[in-house]
Amino acid sequence: MALHTDLEIHKVAHELFQLALNLVRHVPRDLKQVAGSKILDGCLEVLLLIGRANMAQDKRQHLTQVIENTWALNYLFRALSDSGAISRGQHAKVMMLTASVGRQANAWKKSATAPAT
Repeated sequence: MALHTDLEIHKVAHELFQLALNLVRHVPRDLKQVAGSKILDGCLEVLLLIGRANMAQDKRQHLTQVIENTWALNYLFRALSDSGAISRGQHAKVMMLTASVGRQANAWKKSATAPAT
């Protein structure tokens, strides 16, 4: 079993967390308290869930939560983009990263449910 920090999904999720830290720093105070804290908590939760999935026998539950958290992050970042708190380019970068995490989590989940050959 590889260290979870060596997994590509973890690297992308970490990049998302770093980007979120930088973006939230420049968000207006009222949005920072509501959306910003949820974004940072969601990104951290994704990283923790990836580690849990890597250690668990049944990875499906953790990977399903990773996918759900990326959906929530997409909604929160879209709200920031629609309100003008982040640019469309920043939003596009976030969407690329969340899509990558979601795709990798889905593939990992699919391989975890496939019968061993």
